Amino acid sequence: MNVANIARRLVAGELHYALGRFESVRRGYSALRRLSPRSRVRAPAGPPIALPPLPATLFPGQTTDRALADLRRDSIALGFDLPWSMVEEMVEFATHSPLQRRLRDDRMFHRHDVHKGRLEDGSPAVMGIVPDPLDCPAVRRVCRDPMLMECAGAFLGFPASKIIPRLFWSFVTDATDDERRQLGQTIDWHYDVHDFHFCSAQFYLTDVGPGAGEHALVRGSHHGKSLRMLLGSANARDEELFTHFARDRILVVEGPAGTGFIEDTSCYHRATPPVSRERLMLQLWIS
Repeated sequence: MNVANIARRLVAGELHYALGRFESVRRGYSALRRLSPRSRVRAPAGPPIALPPLPATLFPGQTTDRALADLRRDSIALGFDLPWSMVEEMVEFATHSPLQRRLRDDRMFHRHDVHKGRLEDGSPAVMGIVPDPLDCPAVRRVCRDPMLMECAGAFLGFPASKIIPRLFWSFVTDATDDERRQLGQTIDWHYDVHDFHFCSAQFYLTDVGPGAGEHALVRGSHHGKSLRMLLGSANARDEELFTHFARDRILVVEGPAGTGFIEDTSCYHRATPPVSRERLMLQLWIS
């Protein structure tokens, strides 16, 4: 068990890391946020300020009730697929943007610098992270989508106040598992604890089938974790995970470019390393 790591994060002031892993805390936090004035929109003093209206949704076929039911049952709500024009704009932006190998890495490169999964100096290219995704209008548009935000807010129990976009390539490379981990690729089963309550929205911007970087999750594993899982590492080995949860709960998400979904990332999930073609993904951390 990794109680020492939890204690270290507490000392660093990361209270959410210790508490956000408990479902009862997430529910309690939602209740407090609903009661808190901070979660309500207040009219400013003085003359009214004209704000731009929210755009029409990109997901007219989705409903809040269906998405919420799916999230509560399966940890995932599908059906948030982007129109092709939005996909094209983000692919074009990410293709020509400078990239980082990991977050807060000063070393920059471009997609065309990657040859056979390696950079010019021979180091593995595992991921290419766009440092400023909000410079892309299409990314900003997705972050403001009213249906997406309504569904996320219904799940959280309060209007989302933090939306952190990540736009990144996952390359085909012969990097070892340890190299992938060192560079931040989450190839191990794990659950997230990045706030007191949270979810994510994820969008494939390239076609994703077998061998193309499929996202995998254990349906319904956002609840029912053992005490060892909650007090220990957020990562889990196969033998531990599938002693507790049935293997038939695994869902591997495949789909054409534009495929999108909301996920309760307190469930166990992982990235499958691409072996046949690179993947581009937009991910929103919402809390």
